[in-house]
Amino acid sequence: MRWFERRKRRKFKPFDRSALPEVVQAPFDEMVEDGVMMAESAGRLALKNRFIVQALRGEEPYDDQRAAAAAREVLYELVQEADESAERSAEERELASRREGRSVHQHDYHRADALNLRRREKVYAEIAKQLWQRREDEEYLLGFATRARDAAWDEVAGVIEQRLDREWPDIVVDAEYELARHQRMLELADDLDLAVRRAAEKREEQNDPFAGFVG
Repeated sequence: MRWFERRKRRKFKPFDRSALPEVVQAPFDEMVEDGVMMAESAGRLALKNRFIVQALRGEEPYDDQRAAAAAREVLYELVQEADESAERSAEERELASRREGRSVHQHDYHRADALNLRRREKVYAEIAKQLWQRREDEEYLLGFATRARDAAWDEVAGVIEQRLDREWPDIVVDAEYELARHQRMLELADDLDLAVRRAAEKREEQNDPFAGFVG
């Protein structure tokens, strides 16, 4: 008797696409709300980094009006990104409408995807519209800038606290300590600059604050 038996090949049923559960899309308003929220989060991160850089340079004190103007600039950049995403979706829809067959990967759009691409285009267009409305609201801009400023200060304060925790036990305030103050400030600025660059790299990795939220 053979010490093993040949395994019989299992017969699989042909794939039945119609048996897949129906994908229920999120409501249009909910998709817009999520997109605006993600854009605002990316905008506050960009504005926070800008405030940190300004603080390191020590060029001028924080001012509510200048901060609101900076917030308006950041929102304008987000509006442009949303508009570009809407235009890109329109172009993809136009190309997809001329393609038959099934997709081979998530960005291989065909005629069957035209409706979803049109929906995506409308979502991005509405996001751009709402962000534009927000950048015309002075009260909103001030609140937006204030939250970014508080986040910037939290990051700066965290770096300072870490530096103090490392050096406090050895601090002796004397003439030499005072003479080295400038060098310590430069080193602190280097620490803060590193934190800003790491945050910027994270922002670049995301590339698009709207990426992936509508498929």
